[in-house]
Amino acid sequence: MTAERGRVLPQIADAKAFTNQALRDPLTADTAVQLALINNPDVRREAARLGFAAAEVYDAGRLANPTFSLTRLAGDSSAGANVPQLTLGIAFNFVNLLFLPANTRYAQAQFEAAKLGVASAALDLSAQVETAWFDAVGDEQLAQMRDAAAKAQRASANLAQRYFDAGNIGARELAMEQAAASQAMLAALSARAAAVESRSSLNRLMGLSAEQSRWSLDARLPEPLSHEDDVAALQKLALDSRLDLAGLRRTSQAIASRFGLTRRTRLVNGVEIGVERERDYDGALDVGPTLSLELPLFNWGGGRVAVAQAALDQAEAELDGRVLDVSNQVQLAAARVAATRSLAQEYRSVLIPHQEAVVAQAQKEQNYMLIGIFEVILAKQQEYEAYAGYIEAVRDYWAARTELARAVGRELPSAQQPASPSLDATEILRPKGGGGMDHSKHSMGGMSHDTKGMDMESMPGMSGMDHSQHGKSAPSPSQPKDGMEGMPMKGMDHGDAHDAAPAPGGTDEPPPDCAALKTMDLKKVDPTVAAALRARCASTSDPHAGHDMGDQPMEGMDHGSPKPDASAPEAPHAH
Repeated sequence: MTAERGRVLPQIADAKAFTNQALRDPLTADTAVQLALINNPDVRREAARLGFAAAEVYDAGRLANPTFSLTRLAGDSSAGANVPQLTLGIAFNFVNLLFLPANTRYAQAQFEAAKLGVASAALDLSAQVETAWFDAVGDEQLAQMRDAAAKAQRASANLAQRYFDAGNIGARELAMEQAAASQAMLAALSARAAAVESRSSLNRLMGLSAEQSRWSLDARLPEPLSHEDDVAALQKLALDSRLDLAGLRRTSQAIASRFGLTRRTRLVNGVEIGVERERDYDGALDVGPTLSLELPLFNWGGGRVAVAQAALDQAEAELDGRVLDVSNQVQLAAARVAATRSLAQEYRSVLIPHQEAVVAQAQKEQNYMLIGIFEVILAKQQEYEAYAGYIEAVRDYWAARTELARAVGRELPSAQQPASPSLDATEILRPKGGGGMDHSKHSMGGMSHDTKGMDMESMPGMSGMDHSQHGKSAPSPSQPKDGMEGMPMKGMDHGDAHDAAPAPGGTDEPPPDCAALKTMDLKKVDPTVAAALRARCASTSDPHAGHDMGDQPMEGMDHGSPKPDASAPEAPHAH
């Protein structure tokens, strides 16, 4: 029965050896289901119900034991006859003999219903294990994602602390960064606790002890399938496939048959037939049949008929209720599949690409000193949140599909589709190629990035950034600034001045992406910085430059020394 519905029960000779071998490899959903069907005590409990039903079949197929009777009457001593009168009798319940075929059919129907119930319980357990497996895998990936986000936020808070120590940001901004780091850490701890809870739940469903919980997961959630099943077809399939419905139909049919027999034989009750042998006082032996019949004078069997009618009504009502439940369960489960699928598609097709574009653009603008490193880290954290939301949606999608298969009562037809690519958290966390941040000329005002806790390469999503000159001491006021003398770095406090000289290795700084610069809104940037970028694009040989911007008007741009009373406002986030 279960094999016809896409779930083959394992036939294992040595359950312990199979369990030990299965736990050595990464745990898949199919392996988890097999372990549960072998080890879970609930399976044995459900199987024990078959023993009760089999015993009823055994009893129903046999006649009731006969009744033996013995009567001894003493002789009349006054008549001189001292020989006692003995009567021996044996009788059978005729009603039991009459109802034997009907009782046997009823017991066999109950046994078949019990088998269907056990098989249905096995399918339900398989669905629970699959759901628990998806929860465990999804929660583990979420925990990895939250850990990465917490690590990035902690790095941002450490960087803020150094800027605060250098006097580049205020106490409020530092407190905001530290609070954000604490919130990210709390989210990571909660995600890790949820992952542990999911593993424990799966371990219990597989029937394993706490000492056997050191298994590893095949931590890959499949991508959503390309298409889903038609809901109307699934509802029809559920009515034909649900084992609990089949069991209730068998029970209802058996009770209906028994009700008809009870109604037809309501006057027949307490009928016994037998034989007696009697020895009289004079020693003569008499043998003959006996009949014991209950006369329906006061009770015409109406109560027994009413009981049978009530049992039939109850069985039919339970069957009708289960049909309604199945219909609504399929409808609701299909709606959940559609909703979670839409969520996953929205994350994958819309939000994540946009969030990745935000990160790439933020890295580019940070290279041009248009924004600070805090804004880039914030964008990366938002990207992590999008990834985490996608993992949650995919996890919920597969859990909803498992619940839909459980509501239908068999493997879904759409499960025959080719396996889709797997979703791997390590691929999501791996930095994207290109778009790295070049901080090779960013002087941090004497702030060393070699200090413990400020390894920029270890920050999630920050791999590939060139921090080769982070930590170099700020240039002295007498050093030339490559034409940047006197430029008021309005809104761009980098501790000391930005060192624009080539790196000590002798390599020149890569030219900016002038083609992208043309599309940027430079109105919010200090005019002197914008003028310097335009001038550099005008003189570079970068093939992306394309336009000579040297003759464009530069009104309002101060290329001389800053006025003594000019003070640039402090940037919200400064290098």
